[in-house]
Amino acid sequence: MELEKLQQEKIDGIDFAKKIDKETENVFIENYQKLGIDGLTKTFFIDLEIFKEILVDNENKKFCKFYYIQKGGSLNLGLSFSDNDQCPIKSEDKKYILNDKSIIKEDFTNMKNDFMNGIGAKLPNHPENKKDTLISYSLKEINNFLEQMKGKHLNIYALKLNMFQYSPTDIKHEFSAHFIERDKRIAFCVHALFDKKEDLYGESEGYDLGNLRP
Repeated sequence: MELEKLQQEKIDGIDFAKKIDKETENVFIENYQKLGIDGLTKTFFIDLEIFKEILVDNENKKFCKFYYIQKGGSLNLGLSFSDNDQCPIKSEDKKYILNDKSIIKEDFTNMKNDFMNGIGAKLPNHPENKKDTLISYSLKEINNFLEQMKGKHLNIYALKLNMFQYSPTDIKHEFSAHFIERDKRIAFCVHALFDKKEDLYGESEGYDLGNLRP
């Protein structure tokens, strides 16, 4: 029982064991794109230097939470720096939204409600009726992840978030139960973008960071 708990903690934390093979990622991206719901944004980009500055500005907070929000009829992401990893937004939380590749300070509480009543209401439910509300990580996990990525790829300048929808898959690997448990839920896969020689850019392998709450 203790071993099972440790294995689940490894899966739920940001870890390089959560690297997702391209074939599986493509299946999940196709699931998402087949939903056919207006306003579903396919990809988000985050300028790494801006993100790192915001992490430093909020280093006194314990968690960074990515909320699904709706802005201008489209799916967007809100970031909350908080002392808890739970769903309710508190007045003392520091709130930001993604704006193109930048991140700006803005209270997205109403946008979160717009998502729940708009695009979110049209999304298929998890078999146990769990809602796609937010993705939460500790700041320590995020900083460790960025450090590991920096060790693998020089000159990283942005993070690319590919939205996808989990489903059971017949591709055999150790996380099959992880995918079944998250059936029909919306999350994202993160790639690091980095400069290469001759003005080319590179893209890292993807990492499944869908640690969903609730």
